[in-house]
Amino acid sequence: MLQRRSTILFIILVILPLALLAWLGTYLIRDAEKRTDASMQAILAERLSSADHHLLHDMRQLTDRLDNWGAQSVGSARLMSQRLATHPWVAQTWSKVGETGSIESFEGKNAFQPGQGFNPTERIQAIHDSTRNPDSMPEFVSTLDDGGPPFQRIFMPGALTLAQQRSSQWMTYLKMYGYHIDDRPVQSETPLTWSGWHVGDSMFIYWHRFADGSLSCALMNPQALMNALFQRLPQPGLATPPGRMLLATVKGIPLHQWGKKLSGSEGPPAAHRACSEPLSQWELAYAPANEEFPKPYLFPILLGVSSGIVLVFVVGWLYFHESASEMRVAQQRVTFVNQISHELKTPLTNIRLYAEMASQRAESQGDSIAKRQLGVVEAETARLDRLIQNVLNYARQQRDKLTIQPKSLVLDDTVSRIVDFWKPLLENKGFEIVTSLHGPATIQADPDAIEQILGNLISNVDKYANAGKWISIGTEHDERSARIIVEDHGPGIPAGKRRTVFEPFERLRSDLAEGVSGTGIGLTISRELAQLHGGSLTVCPNYRDGARFILNLPNQS
Repeated sequence: MLQRRSTILFIILVILPLALLAWLGTYLIRDAEKRTDASMQAILAERLSSADHHLLHDMRQLTDRLDNWGAQSVGSARLMSQRLATHPWVAQTWSKVGETGSIESFEGKNAFQPGQGFNPTERIQAIHDSTRNPDSMPEFVSTLDDGGPPFQRIFMPGALTLAQQRSSQWMTYLKMYGYHIDDRPVQSETPLTWSGWHVGDSMFIYWHRFADGSLSCALMNPQALMNALFQRLPQPGLATPPGRMLLATVKGIPLHQWGKKLSGSEGPPAAHRACSEPLSQWELAYAPANEEFPKPYLFPILLGVSSGIVLVFVVGWLYFHESASEMRVAQQRVTFVNQISHELKTPLTNIRLYAEMASQRAESQGDSIAKRQLGVVEAETARLDRLIQNVLNYARQQRDKLTIQPKSLVLDDTVSRIVDFWKPLLENKGFEIVTSLHGPATIQADPDAIEQILGNLISNVDKYANAGKWISIGTEHDERSARIIVEDHGPGIPAGKRRTVFEPFERLRSDLAEGVSGTGIGLTISRELAQLHGGSLTVCPNYRDGARFILNLPNQS
Protein backbone atom coordinates (compact mmCIF):
# COMPACT_ATOMS: atom_id res chain seq x y z
CA MET A 1 0.00 0.00 0.00
CA LEU A 2 2.83 2.36 0.87
CA GLN A 3 4.54 1.59 -2.43
CA ARG A 4 1.28 2.25 -4.28
CA ARG A 5 0.92 5.60 -2.53
CA SER A 6 4.49 6.53 -3.44
CA THR A 7 3.84 5.65 -7.08
CA ILE A 8 0.64 7.73 -7.14
CA LEU A 9 2.39 10.67 -5.48
CA PHE A 10 5.28 10.37 -7.95
CA ILE A 11 2.82 10.49 -10.86
CA ILE A 12 0.94 13.48 -9.37
CA LEU A 13 3.98 15.49 -8.27
CA VAL A 14 6.42 14.72 -11.11
CA ILE A 15 5.05 12.89 -14.14
CA LEU A 16 1.78 14.84 -14.48
CA PRO A 17 3.38 18.32 -14.13
CA LEU A 18 6.14 17.33 -16.55
CA ALA A 19 3.59 16.10 -19.07
CA LEU A 20 1.58 19.31 -18.70
CA LEU A 21 4.69 21.46 -19.06
CA ALA A 22 5.79 19.51 -22.13
CA TRP A 23 2.32 19.87 -23.66
CA LEU A 24 2.21 23.57 -22.81
CA GLY A 25 5.67 24.20 -24.25
CA THR A 26 4.83 22.30 -27.43
CA TYR A 27 1.52 24.13 -27.76
CA LEU A 28 3.12 27.56 -27.26
CA ILE A 29 5.93 26.83 -29.71
CA ARG A 30 3.54 25.54 -32.36
CA ASP A 31 1.17 28.43 -31.81
CA ALA A 32 4.02 30.94 -32.07
CA GLU A 33 5.30 29.21 -35.19
CA LYS A 34 1.84 29.31 -36.76
CA ARG A 35 1.42 32.98 -35.93
CA THR A 36 4.90 33.83 -37.22
CA ASP A 37 4.37 31.78 -40.35
CA ALA A 38 1.01 33.45 -40.98
CA SER A 39 2.59 36.88 -40.49
CA MET A 40 5.49 35.91 -42.77
CA GLN A 41 3.15 34.65 -45.48
CA ALA A 42 1.12 37.86 -45.30
CA ILE A 43 4.29 39.99 -45.65
CA LEU A 44 5.65 37.84 -48.48
CA ALA A 45 2.30 37.88 -50.26
CA GLU A 46 2.32 41.67 -50.08
CA ARG A 47 5.90 41.76 -51.37
CA LEU A 48 5.10 39.44 -54.29
CA SER A 49 1.93 41.37 -55.04
CA SER A 50 3.94 44.60 -55.18
CA ALA A 51 6.44 43.07 -57.62
CA ASP A 52 3.62 41.67 -59.75
CA HIS A 53 1.85 45.03 -59.80
CA HIS A 54 5.07 46.73 -60.87
CA LEU A 55 5.56 44.31 -63.80
CA LEU A 56 1.93 44.72 -64.81
CA HIS A 57 2.15 48.49 -64.56
CA ASP A 58 5.22 48.54 -66.81
CA MET A 59 3.40 46.36 -69.37
CA ARG A 60 0.46 48.79 -69.33
CA GLN A 61 2.78 51.75 -69.79
CA LEU A 62 4.45 49.96 -72.72
CA THR A 63 1.04 49.30 -74.25
CA ASP A 64 0.04 52.95 -73.88
CA ARG A 65 3.32 54.08 -75.48
CA LEU A 66 2.95 51.67 -78.39
CA ASP A 67 -0.57 53.02 -78.88
CA ASN A 68 0.83 56.55 -78.90
CA TRP A 69 3.78 55.49 -81.10
CA GLY A 70 1.41 55.00 -84.00
CA ALA A 71 -1.03 57.75 -83.04
CA GLN A 72 -0.05 59.81 -86.10
CA SER A 73 -1.08 56.89 -88.31
CA VAL A 74 -4.46 56.13 -86.73
CA GLY A 75 -6.81 54.82 -89.34
CA SER A 76 -4.19 52.94 -91.36
CA ALA A 77 -2.92 49.54 -90.17
CA ARG A 78 -0.12 49.58 -92.78
CA LEU A 79 1.24 52.96 -91.69
CA MET A 80 1.04 52.01 -88.03
CA SER A 81 2.95 48.76 -88.69
CA GLN A 82 5.63 50.74 -90.52
CA ARG A 83 5.95 53.14 -87.62
CA LEU A 84 5.99 50.34 -85.01
CA ALA A 85 8.88 48.72 -86.91
CA THR A 86 11.03 51.68 -85.84
CA HIS A 87 10.59 50.89 -82.12
CA PRO A 88 13.92 49.66 -80.64
CA TRP A 89 12.35 46.51 -79.13
CA VAL A 90 10.29 45.42 -82.15
CA ALA A 91 11.60 42.49 -84.24
CA GLN A 92 8.92 42.40 -86.95
CA THR A 93 5.53 43.96 -87.77
CA TRP A 94 2.59 42.92 -89.91
CA SER A 95 -0.53 44.55 -91.21
CA LYS A 96 -3.75 42.92 -92.38
CA VAL A 97 -6.55 44.80 -94.14
CA GLY A 98 -10.08 43.38 -94.03
CA GLU A 99 -11.22 39.80 -93.57
CA THR A 100 -9.50 38.40 -96.65
CA GLY A 101 -6.80 41.00 -97.15
CA SER A 102 -3.19 40.01 -97.60
CA ILE A 103 -0.65 40.23 -94.80
CA GLU A 104 2.21 42.65 -95.30
CA SER A 105 5.31 42.38 -93.11
CA PHE A 106 8.01 44.90 -92.11
CA GLU A 107 11.37 44.20 -90.50
CA GLY A 108 11.92 45.81 -87.10
CA LYS A 109 15.05 47.38 -85.61
CA ASN A 110 15.75 44.49 -83.19
CA ALA A 111 16.09 41.24 -85.16
CA PHE A 112 14.75 38.09 -83.53
CA GLN A 113 14.22 34.56 -84.83
CA PRO A 114 11.21 33.07 -83.03
CA GLY A 115 11.92 29.50 -84.10
CA GLN A 116 10.53 26.98 -86.55
CA GLY A 117 7.33 26.43 -84.59
CA PHE A 118 6.28 30.03 -84.98
CA ASN A 119 3.90 30.76 -87.89
CA PRO A 120 3.20 34.49 -88.34
CA THR A 121 0.14 33.90 -90.54
CA GLU A 122 -1.37 31.58 -87.96
CA ARG A 123 -0.76 34.05 -85.10
CA ILE A 124 -2.19 37.03 -87.02
CA GLN A 125 -5.25 35.00 -87.99
CA ALA A 126 -5.73 33.95 -84.34
CA ILE A 127 -5.60 37.60 -83.26
CA HIS A 128 -7.95 38.57 -86.06
CA ASP A 129 -10.44 35.81 -85.12
CA SER A 130 -10.43 36.63 -81.40
CA THR A 131 -11.03 40.37 -82.04
CA ARG A 132 -13.27 40.17 -85.09
CA ASN A 133 -16.60 40.73 -83.25
CA PRO A 134 -16.86 44.54 -82.97
CA ASP A 135 -20.20 44.28 -81.13
CA SER A 136 -18.58 42.68 -78.09
CA MET A 137 -15.53 44.93 -77.93
CA PRO A 138 -17.31 47.94 -76.33
CA GLU A 139 -18.30 45.67 -73.40
CA PHE A 140 -14.65 44.95 -72.71
CA VAL A 141 -13.41 48.50 -73.01
CA SER A 142 -16.26 50.16 -71.07
CA THR A 143 -15.19 52.47 -68.29
CA LEU A 144 -14.88 50.93 -64.80
CA ASP A 145 -15.98 53.52 -62.23
CA ASP A 146 -13.96 51.97 -59.42
CA GLY A 147 -10.95 51.10 -61.53
CA GLY A 148 -10.06 47.70 -62.83
CA PRO A 149 -7.38 45.43 -64.27
CA PRO A 150 -5.25 46.86 -67.06
CA PHE A 151 -5.91 43.87 -69.31
CA GLN A 152 -8.71 41.38 -69.86
CA ARG A 153 -8.34 38.01 -71.54
CA ILE A 154 -10.54 37.44 -74.58
CA PHE A 155 -12.19 33.99 -74.42
CA MET A 156 -13.00 32.23 -77.64
CA PRO A 157 -15.76 29.63 -78.01
CA GLY A 158 -14.30 26.21 -77.24
CA ALA A 159 -11.21 27.70 -75.61
CA LEU A 160 -8.93 25.55 -73.49
CA THR A 161 -9.03 25.60 -69.72
CA LEU A 162 -7.07 28.22 -67.80
CA ALA A 163 -4.47 25.64 -66.68
CA GLN A 164 -3.96 24.50 -70.30
CA GLN A 165 -3.80 28.06 -71.58
CA ARG A 166 -1.28 29.07 -68.91
CA SER A 167 0.99 26.10 -69.59
CA SER A 168 1.73 26.45 -73.31
CA GLN A 169 -1.10 27.98 -75.37
CA TRP A 170 -1.26 31.44 -76.87
CA MET A 171 -3.71 33.84 -75.23
CA THR A 172 -5.10 37.16 -76.40
CA TYR A 173 -5.53 40.11 -74.03
CA LEU A 174 -7.38 43.38 -74.51
CA LYS A 175 -6.33 46.68 -72.93
CA MET A 176 -9.03 47.90 -70.58
CA TYR A 177 -10.03 51.48 -69.82
CA GLY A 178 -10.32 52.66 -66.23
CA TYR A 179 -6.85 51.62 -65.08
CA HIS A 180 -5.40 55.16 -64.96
CA ILE A 181 -7.15 57.89 -62.98
CA ASP A 182 -7.81 59.90 -66.15
CA ASP A 183 -8.23 56.89 -68.43
CA ARG A 184 -11.69 57.38 -69.97
CA PRO A 185 -12.85 56.49 -73.50
CA VAL A 186 -15.09 58.76 -75.53
CA GLN A 187 -18.57 58.28 -74.13
CA SER A 188 -20.56 59.66 -77.08
CA GLU A 189 -19.53 57.01 -79.59
CA THR A 190 -17.93 53.59 -79.81
CA PRO A 191 -14.11 53.68 -79.55
CA LEU A 192 -12.50 53.57 -82.95
CA THR A 193 -9.57 51.28 -82.07
CA TRP A 194 -8.64 48.51 -79.70
CA SER A 195 -5.27 47.18 -78.68
CA GLY A 196 -3.68 44.51 -76.51
CA TRP A 197 -1.29 41.55 -76.48
CA HIS A 198 -1.08 38.08 -77.93
CA VAL A 199 1.17 36.09 -75.58
CA GLY A 200 2.60 32.58 -75.70
CA ASP A 201 5.66 30.87 -74.16
CA SER A 202 7.55 34.10 -73.35
CA MET A 203 6.75 35.61 -76.76
CA PHE A 204 4.82 38.88 -76.99
CA ILE A 205 2.91 40.24 -79.99
CA TYR A 206 1.39 43.69 -79.67
CA TRP A 207 -1.79 44.15 -81.73
CA HIS A 208 -3.89 47.16 -82.67
CA ARG A 209 -7.27 46.78 -84.38
CA PHE A 210 -9.06 49.56 -86.19
CA ALA A 211 -12.78 50.11 -86.59
CA ASP A 212 -12.64 49.05 -90.26
CA GLY A 213 -11.33 45.60 -89.23
CA SER A 214 -7.73 46.19 -90.28
CA LEU A 215 -5.08 44.85 -87.92
CA SER A 216 -1.56 45.95 -87.05
CA CYS A 217 0.73 43.57 -85.12
CA ALA A 218 4.28 43.86 -83.75
CA LEU A 219 6.46 40.97 -82.58
CA MET A 220 8.61 42.14 -79.67
CA ASN A 221 12.14 40.89 -79.16
CA PRO A 222 11.51 38.97 -75.87
CA GLN A 223 15.08 39.43 -74.67
CA ALA A 224 14.92 43.21 -75.15
CA LEU A 225 11.47 43.39 -73.53
CA MET A 226 12.44 41.25 -70.54
CA ASN A 227 15.72 43.13 -70.04
CA ALA A 228 13.79 46.38 -69.96
CA LEU A 229 11.32 44.95 -67.43
CA PHE A 230 14.01 43.35 -65.26
CA GLN A 231 16.18 46.48 -65.15
CA ARG A 232 13.38 48.19 -63.24
CA LEU A 233 13.44 45.50 -60.54
CA PRO A 234 13.28 46.01 -57.64
CA GLN A 235 10.66 48.68 -58.00
CA PRO A 236 12.02 52.22 -58.08
CA GLY A 237 11.60 53.90 -54.71
CA LEU A 238 11.43 50.64 -52.75
CA ALA A 239 14.26 49.11 -50.75
CA THR A 240 15.96 46.00 -52.11
CA PRO A 241 14.55 42.94 -50.31
CA PRO A 242 17.03 41.15 -48.02
CA GLY A 243 16.20 37.75 -49.48
CA ARG A 244 16.04 36.41 -53.00
CA MET A 245 13.17 37.25 -55.38
CA LEU A 246 12.82 34.89 -58.32
CA LEU A 247 10.96 35.18 -61.62
CA ALA A 248 10.49 32.03 -63.70
CA THR A 249 8.13 30.54 -66.22
CA VAL A 250 5.36 28.22 -65.07
CA LYS A 251 7.47 25.39 -66.51
CA GLY A 252 10.25 26.25 -64.03
CA ILE A 253 12.67 27.99 -66.41
CA PRO A 254 14.40 30.78 -64.42
CA LEU A 255 14.20 34.23 -65.96
CA HIS A 256 15.54 36.68 -63.43
CA GLN A 257 16.32 37.09 -59.74
CA TRP A 258 17.13 40.05 -57.55
CA GLY A 259 17.54 41.06 -53.91
CA LYS A 260 20.40 41.26 -51.41
CA LYS A 261 20.49 37.44 -51.15
CA LEU A 262 21.59 37.42 -47.52
CA SER A 263 22.21 34.26 -45.49
CA GLY A 264 19.30 31.86 -45.56
CA SER A 265 17.91 32.99 -48.91
CA GLU A 266 19.72 30.21 -50.79
CA GLY A 267 17.03 27.76 -49.66
CA PRO A 268 13.78 26.94 -51.45
CA PRO A 269 11.23 29.74 -51.81
CA ALA A 270 8.73 30.22 -48.99
CA ALA A 271 6.02 31.89 -51.09
CA HIS A 272 4.84 31.73 -54.70
CA ARG A 273 2.51 33.81 -56.83
CA ALA A 274 1.43 33.63 -60.46
CA CYS A 275 1.88 36.87 -62.34
CA SER A 276 -1.20 38.73 -63.50
CA GLU A 277 -2.36 38.76 -67.11
CA PRO A 278 -0.89 39.17 -69.67
CA LEU A 279 2.19 37.79 -67.86
CA SER A 280 0.31 34.76 -66.50
CA GLN A 281 2.91 32.38 -67.97
CA TRP A 282 5.39 33.73 -65.43
CA GLU A 283 5.56 33.04 -61.71
CA LEU A 284 7.09 35.01 -58.83
CA ALA A 285 8.70 33.38 -55.78
CA TYR A 286 10.59 34.64 -52.75
CA ALA A 287 13.14 32.97 -50.45
CA PRO A 288 13.48 35.05 -47.25
CA ALA A 289 16.76 35.67 -45.45
CA ASN A 290 17.26 34.54 -41.87
CA GLU A 291 17.31 38.08 -40.52
CA GLU A 292 13.90 38.92 -41.95
CA PHE A 293 11.87 36.64 -39.68
CA PRO A 294 13.94 35.74 -36.60
CA LYS A 295 12.42 33.49 -33.98
CA PRO A 296 13.34 34.97 -30.59
CA TYR A 297 10.04 33.72 -29.16
CA LEU A 298 11.51 30.22 -28.79
CA PHE A 299 14.01 31.31 -26.14
CA PRO A 300 11.57 32.67 -23.52
CA ILE A 301 9.21 29.74 -24.10
CA LEU A 302 11.96 27.17 -23.74
CA LEU A 303 13.38 29.07 -20.77
CA GLY A 304 10.01 29.13 -19.01
CA VAL A 305 9.28 25.46 -19.72
CA SER A 306 12.81 24.41 -18.71
CA SER A 307 12.53 26.41 -15.49
CA GLY A 308 9.22 24.71 -14.75
CA ILE A 309 10.70 21.27 -15.42
CA VAL A 310 13.68 22.00 -13.16
CA LEU A 311 11.33 23.29 -10.45
CA VAL A 312 9.21 20.13 -10.69
CA PHE A 313 12.31 17.96 -10.39
CA VAL A 314 13.54 19.97 -7.41
CA VAL A 315 10.17 19.81 -5.64
CA GLY A 316 9.84 16.09 -6.41
CA TRP A 317 13.37 15.40 -5.21
CA LEU A 318 12.85 17.38 -2.00
CA TYR A 319 9.54 15.65 -1.33
CA PHE A 320 10.85 12.14 -1.92
CA HIS A 321 14.07 12.94 -0.07
CA GLU A 322 12.04 14.02 2.95
CA SER A 323 9.74 11.05 2.51
CA ALA A 324 12.72 8.72 2.37
CA SER A 325 14.08 10.29 5.55
CA GLU A 326 10.73 9.89 7.26
CA MET A 327 10.52 6.31 6.01
CA ARG A 328 13.94 5.57 7.46
CA VAL A 329 12.90 7.06 10.79
CA ALA A 330 9.63 5.14 10.72
CA GLN A 331 11.50 1.94 9.85
CA GLN A 332 13.85 2.53 12.75
CA ARG A 333 10.88 3.03 15.04
CA VAL A 334 9.23 -0.14 13.77
CA THR A 335 12.51 -2.03 14.26
CA PHE A 336 12.83 -0.61 17.77
CA VAL A 337 9.25 -1.55 18.66
CA ASN A 338 9.79 -4.97 17.14
CA GLN A 339 12.86 -5.54 19.27
CA ILE A 340 11.13 -4.28 22.41
CA SER A 341 8.12 -6.50 21.65
CA HIS A 342 10.36 -9.54 21.33
CA GLU A 343 11.97 -8.65 24.64
CA LEU A 344 8.55 -8.37 26.29
CA LYS A 345 7.40 -11.78 25.07
CA THR A 346 9.58 -13.74 27.55
CA PRO A 347 8.58 -11.93 30.80
CA LEU A 348 4.98 -11.81 29.60
CA THR A 349 4.95 -15.57 29.09
CA ASN A 350 6.32 -16.06 32.63
CA ILE A 351 3.70 -13.68 34.09
CA ARG A 352 0.91 -15.56 32.31
CA LEU A 353 2.31 -18.96 33.45
CA TYR A 354 2.62 -17.99 37.11
CA ALA A 355 -0.80 -16.28 37.04
CA GLU A 356 -2.37 -19.56 35.83
CA MET A 357 -0.49 -21.49 38.54
CA ALA A 358 -1.61 -19.03 41.24
CA SER A 359 -5.21 -19.22 39.94
CA GLN A 360 -5.18 -23.02 40.18
CA ARG A 361 -3.85 -22.82 43.77
CA ALA A 362 -6.48 -20.23 44.74
CA GLU A 363 -9.17 -22.46 43.28
CA SER A 364 -7.88 -25.47 45.22
CA GLN A 365 -7.86 -23.43 48.42
CA GLY A 366 -11.36 -22.01 47.74
CA ASP A 367 -10.17 -18.40 47.68
CA SER A 368 -12.71 -16.89 45.23
CA ILE A 369 -11.43 -13.33 45.64
CA ALA A 370 -7.88 -14.28 44.72
CA LYS A 371 -9.14 -16.36 41.82
CA ARG A 372 -11.15 -13.40 40.45
CA GLN A 373 -8.19 -11.06 40.80
CA LEU A 374 -5.89 -13.52 39.12
CA GLY A 375 -8.48 -13.91 36.32
CA VAL A 376 -8.16 -10.18 35.63
CA VAL A 377 -4.37 -10.57 35.51
CA GLU A 378 -4.72 -13.44 33.03
CA ALA A 379 -7.15 -11.44 30.82
CA GLU A 380 -4.96 -8.35 30.74
CA THR A 381 -1.90 -10.50 30.12
CA ALA A 382 -3.71 -12.09 27.15
CA ARG A 383 -4.65 -8.64 25.82
CA LEU A 384 -1.06 -7.45 26.16
CA ASP A 385 0.12 -10.60 24.42
CA ARG A 386 -2.30 -9.95 21.53
CA LEU A 387 -1.15 -6.34 21.19
CA ILE A 388 2.47 -7.45 21.09
CA GLN A 389 1.59 -10.10 18.51
CA ASN A 390 -0.10 -7.45 16.34
CA VAL A 391 3.04 -5.33 16.45
CA LEU A 392 5.24 -8.28 15.58
CA ASN A 393 2.99 -9.31 12.70
CA TYR A 394 2.89 -5.77 11.34
CA ALA A 395 6.68 -5.53 11.51
CA ARG A 396 6.93 -8.88 9.73
CA GLN A 397 4.45 -7.67 7.10
CA GLN A 398 6.54 -4.55 6.44
CA ARG A 399 9.79 -6.48 6.36
CA ASP A 400 8.87 -9.72 4.65
CA LYS A 401 5.51 -11.45 4.51
CA LEU A 402 3.03 -12.79 7.00
CA THR A 403 2.66 -16.56 6.96
CA ILE A 404 -0.05 -18.92 8.13
CA GLN A 405 -0.11 -22.65 8.83
CA PRO A 406 -3.57 -23.96 7.90
CA LYS A 407 -4.84 -27.22 9.31
CA SER A 408 -8.18 -28.93 9.70
CA LEU A 409 -10.30 -27.48 12.51
CA VAL A 410 -13.90 -27.18 13.67
CA LEU A 411 -14.75 -23.52 13.20
CA ASP A 412 -17.54 -23.43 15.79
CA ASP A 413 -15.29 -24.96 18.45
CA THR A 414 -12.57 -22.40 17.76
CA VAL A 415 -15.04 -19.50 17.88
CA SER A 416 -16.68 -20.86 21.05
CA ARG A 417 -13.31 -21.15 22.78
CA ILE A 418 -12.43 -17.54 21.87
CA VAL A 419 -15.82 -16.25 23.05
CA ASP A 420 -15.44 -18.12 26.36
CA PHE A 421 -12.08 -16.45 26.85
CA TRP A 422 -13.57 -12.97 26.31
CA LYS A 423 -16.85 -13.64 28.09
CA PRO A 424 -15.79 -12.76 31.68
CA LEU A 425 -14.29 -9.43 30.61
CA LEU A 426 -17.32 -8.43 28.50
CA GLU A 427 -19.86 -9.51 31.15
CA ASN A 428 -18.02 -7.53 33.81
CA LYS A 429 -18.53 -4.45 31.59
CA GLY A 430 -22.24 -5.17 31.20
CA PHE A 431 -22.22 -6.54 27.63
CA GLU A 432 -24.99 -8.80 26.42
CA ILE A 433 -23.35 -11.58 24.43
CA VAL A 434 -25.34 -13.36 21.70
CA THR A 435 -23.88 -16.34 19.84
CA SER A 436 -25.27 -18.21 16.85
CA LEU A 437 -22.88 -20.91 15.63
CA HIS A 438 -23.80 -22.73 12.40
CA GLY A 439 -20.44 -23.22 10.80
CA PRO A 440 -19.19 -26.14 8.70
CA ALA A 441 -17.97 -29.38 10.20
CA THR A 442 -14.33 -28.70 9.37
CA ILE A 443 -12.36 -26.17 7.36
CA GLN A 444 -8.70 -25.60 6.53
CA ALA A 445 -7.47 -22.58 8.54
CA ASP A 446 -4.79 -21.42 10.93
CA PRO A 447 -6.37 -21.47 14.44
CA ASP A 448 -3.91 -18.89 15.79
CA ALA A 449 -4.76 -16.53 12.90
CA ILE A 450 -8.52 -17.05 13.46
CA GLU A 451 -8.05 -16.36 17.17
CA GLN A 452 -6.09 -13.17 16.41
CA ILE A 453 -8.67 -11.91 13.87
CA LEU A 454 -11.67 -12.59 16.11
CA GLY A 455 -9.82 -11.26 19.15
CA ASN A 456 -9.10 -7.98 17.33
CA LEU A 457 -12.77 -7.62 16.29
CA ILE A 458 -14.05 -8.29 19.83
CA SER A 459 -11.41 -5.93 21.27
CA ASN A 460 -12.65 -3.16 18.93
CA VAL A 461 -16.23 -3.73 20.14
CA ASP A 462 -14.96 -3.45 23.71
CA LYS A 463 -13.15 -0.17 22.93
CA TYR A 464 -15.46 1.62 20.49
CA ALA A 465 -18.95 0.17 21.03
CA ASN A 466 -18.98 0.07 24.81
CA ALA A 467 -22.02 2.35 24.93
CA GLY A 468 -24.19 -0.20 23.10
CA LYS A 469 -23.48 -3.01 25.63
CA TRP A 470 -24.32 -5.63 23.00
CA ILE A 471 -22.30 -7.95 20.81
CA SER A 472 -23.30 -10.78 18.50
CA ILE A 473 -20.90 -13.42 17.25
CA GLY A 474 -22.14 -15.93 14.71
CA THR A 475 -20.99 -18.40 12.09
CA GLU A 476 -22.65 -19.63 8.90
CA HIS A 477 -21.60 -21.37 5.73
CA ASP A 478 -22.60 -22.48 2.24
CA GLU A 479 -20.95 -24.70 -0.34
CA ARG A 480 -18.24 -22.21 -1.19
CA SER A 481 -17.44 -20.23 1.98
CA ALA A 482 -17.71 -20.07 5.76
CA ARG A 483 -18.35 -16.78 7.53
CA ILE A 484 -17.77 -15.35 10.99
CA ILE A 485 -20.00 -12.33 11.68
CA VAL A 486 -19.37 -9.87 14.54
CA GLU A 487 -22.05 -7.21 15.19
CA ASP A 488 -22.49 -4.47 17.79
CA HIS A 489 -24.83 -1.61 18.66
CA GLY A 490 -22.16 1.05 18.75
CA PRO A 491 -21.88 4.28 16.71
CA GLY A 492 -21.03 2.35 13.53
CA ILE A 493 -18.51 3.20 10.82
CA PRO A 494 -19.18 6.11 8.43
CA ALA A 495 -19.43 5.22 4.73
CA GLY A 496 -16.28 7.17 3.90
CA LYS A 497 -14.28 5.21 6.48
CA ARG A 498 -15.28 1.66 5.51
CA ARG A 499 -12.17 1.26 3.35
CA THR A 500 -9.67 3.40 5.24
CA VAL A 501 -10.49 1.76 8.58
CA PHE A 502 -8.29 -1.14 7.47
CA GLU A 503 -5.30 1.16 6.84
CA PRO A 504 -2.44 1.15 9.39
CA PHE A 505 -2.83 3.57 12.31
CA GLU A 506 -6.19 4.75 10.95
CA ARG A 507 -8.65 5.95 13.59
CA LEU A 508 -12.27 7.03 13.34
CA ARG A 509 -13.42 10.37 14.75
CA SER A 510 -11.24 11.80 17.47
CA ASP A 511 -14.15 11.75 19.94
CA LEU A 512 -14.48 7.97 19.47
CA ALA A 513 -10.74 7.47 19.95
CA GLU A 514 -10.56 9.68 23.00
CA GLY A 515 -9.19 7.65 25.92
CA VAL A 516 -8.95 4.47 23.81
CA SER A 517 -5.63 2.64 23.79
CA GLY A 518 -4.27 0.51 20.99
CA THR A 519 -1.75 0.41 18.19
CA GLY A 520 -4.16 1.10 15.33
CA ILE A 521 -2.93 -1.90 13.31
CA GLY A 522 -5.31 -4.62 14.51
CA LEU A 523 -7.70 -4.46 11.54
CA THR A 524 -4.75 -4.15 9.12
CA ILE A 525 -3.24 -7.39 10.40
CA SER A 526 -6.67 -9.05 10.50
CA ARG A 527 -7.40 -8.26 6.84
CA GLU A 528 -3.93 -9.46 5.81
CA LEU A 529 -4.45 -12.76 7.66
CA ALA A 530 -7.89 -13.18 6.04
CA GLN A 531 -6.42 -12.62 2.57
CA LEU A 532 -3.66 -15.15 3.26
CA HIS A 533 -6.45 -17.70 3.81
CA GLY A 534 -7.89 -16.77 0.40
CA GLY A 535 -10.76 -14.93 2.05
CA SER A 536 -11.63 -11.37 3.05
CA LEU A 537 -12.57 -9.13 5.93
CA THR A 538 -15.16 -6.45 5.13
CA VAL A 539 -17.60 -4.03 6.75
CA CYS A 540 -21.24 -4.64 5.83
CA PRO A 541 -22.59 -1.42 4.23
CA ASN A 542 -26.27 -2.24 4.87
CA TYR A 543 -26.09 -2.64 8.66
CA ARG A 544 -27.61 0.41 10.38
CA ASP A 545 -27.65 -0.51 14.11
CA GLY A 546 -23.90 -0.28 14.62
CA ALA A 547 -21.04 -2.09 12.90
CA ARG A 548 -21.02 -5.53 11.28
CA PHE A 549 -17.71 -7.17 10.29
CA ILE A 550 -17.82 -10.25 8.07
CA LEU A 551 -14.87 -12.65 7.84
CA ASN A 552 -15.13 -14.84 4.74
CA LEU A 553 -13.07 -18.05 4.59
CA PRO A 554 -12.99 -20.69 1.84
CA ASN A 555 -15.13 -23.72 2.82
CA GLN A 556 -12.50 -26.40 2.30
CA SER A 557 -12.30 -29.38 4.64
